[in-house]
Amino acid sequence: MRVNERQEQVLRAAADLKGETLSAFVLAAATEQAEDVLAQGRRIHVSAEAFERFLTELDRPPEEDPVLRRYAQKRSPFSTVE
Repeated sequence: MRVNERQEQVLRAAADLKGETLSAFVLAAATEQAEDVLAQGRRIHVSAEAFERFLTELDRPPEEDPVLRRYAQKRSPFSTVE
């Protein structure tokens, strides 16, 4: 990795304070940053109003679905219990 003189000085000073090699320090910092970025990518951000609507919908009783009920009552072709 190419860094300018100031960046190298800062990174080495920080690595020294932690008692780590420069490579170990940079790798740990980069990994931590990457984990944060990935975690943010997995989150869904919604407004408080949208979240309240979502919770309200979760609490509603399910709608009757005759097709689903019919299939739920059928014997499974994968059943191993006789």
